[in-house]
Amino acid sequence: MNKENSKKSSASEFIILEEMKNINIPFESLKPLEPVIDTVSMFQKLKEILCEKNSDWTLQIGVINYLRRIHKFDKNVFNQFFYGGKIYPKLLELLHSVRSSVSKNVLVILNEIFSENIPENKSSILALIKASLPLLIQKLNMNQSFIKTETKQVLDSLCKNVKFPELLLIILQQMSSSKPSTAINERSKDKELDILTDLFTKIAKNLGKDLLIETQQFSEIIKSLICFYDISRNGNGKFCKNILNCLIDVMAKENFDSKIEKCGKKEKDGVKTIMEAKIETKKKRGTVSSIHFRNNLKERKKSIKFSKCNNTSFDKGNKSVSIKIMTKTGEAFGDITKKNVIRLHHNDENVQKNN
Repeated sequence: MNKENSKKSSASEFIILEEMKNINIPFESLKPLEPVIDTVSMFQKLKEILCEKNSDWTLQIGVINYLRRIHKFDKNVFNQFFYGGKIYPKLLELLHSVRSSVSKNVLVILNEIFSENIPENKSSILALIKASLPLLIQKLNMNQSFIKTETKQVLDSLCKNVKFPELLLIILQQMSSSKPSTAINERSKDKELDILTDLFTKIAKNLGKDLLIETQQFSEIIKSLICFYDISRNGNGKFCKNILNCLIDVMAKENFDSKIEKCGKKEKDGVKTIMEAKIETKKKRGTVSSIHFRNNLKERKKSIKFSKCNNTSFDKGNKSVSIKIMTKTGEAFGDITKKNVIRLHHNDENVQKNN
């Protein structure tokens, strides 16, 4: 009997209870794990579920809730397996889940991780932030409002509680790697850079004057900023200026200048170039030819004086209308004084002029 009971208990150790599959378990309602569970074996099982491509989404939520319990009640075990056991990359993949409830629960545990002051485990936290930041920025562009809200809470918690100057480097690296794959994504790229710039300024303000002055990463931060600026000078100028102004405001100008003096000539020249650069406004969307055509057509419409409609024919096969219009030439047509006939086709954008 004892052997049978031990087999049952060992088999039931890895069963995710139905109540653990609850989509919305408040932080206050999380309970400690049962002491009989072997943590090593349990983490192996949790990782197997995360790695399985066709895993049941309710099981995935159960895994996330187990991780939340471990993080709340046993930080040492959590750090050992979550970071050391490389579970977090598989967890972050669930942010792409078609089930928005699964994505939301991943955001919940990230918010709980970043919601505490983190004096230790620096390298692991920075690795998690570096892996999760691109995905979090993407989530801010999602249609679901509750996903956006949860993502904003994660980023707010990160800004307030993770006080490592290396965070500024991670953000600048993300800004430099932000490249649109198509012209259609140009606006989303600018939006992403706006979010990252805002994130940089918030973190810099939360780090405070003393940390920024004392940090040994100051020169690297300036180098990364200049590198980002050099990628597309006029396009990134406004973001770089905002970042430099933020650093000057937080550190005070005399402290900022003193730190810059200790940097190399390239960094000094780069900062000067950014601050003196003129920010160019972006051109209107569309090709030069299409813009020229629209503007030219608009001017022609203004100059055309409809005097008489000589002939109207409707071609049922082509579903096109041809209208002969007598016009007097004006400034748009030069100094020609004779009358012209312009044929407008209903199904064609081009205006054909027949003398």
